[in-house]
Amino acid sequence: MTSTKSAIHHYQQTQFTTSDRGHILLLMFDGGLRFLGLARRGLEQGDLVQFGHNLGRAQAVIAELLHTLDHKAGGEIARNLERLYRFMLGRLTEANLTKNAQYITDVVRVLETIAGAYREIIEQKVPQVDAA
Repeated sequence: MTSTKSAIHHYQQTQFTTSDRGHILLLMFDGGLRFLGLARRGLEQGDLVQFGHNLGRAQAVIAELLHTLDHKAGGEIARNLERLYRFMLGRLTEANLTKNAQYITDVVRVLETIAGAYREIIEQKVPQVDAA
């Protein structure tokens, strides 16, 4: 079992290091969404350790997305993404303070929308604006 986990981890690391920027962003979005789902589940089950751990991981993903924005190349798109990422971080702070799953749901909705747009761009091989 350990060798299987190791092989999966190695595959994921290889996938991450050999992916282009768009695919790396999709991996980050998918990871953030997974962590948000786990945080919500932890909250619903009363497992505040799971909630806090995964909420923190989701916040770290969104903070990384925020800090890697290229405002020079991205212009208005980067400014709009910055506002959305800051909104999401604020909602997750509220989720942590109030233990209210609705804030997580709000963030999931926004993050799914952004991830869906990126996924569509990548699948259509549309030239990307290097904002995110």
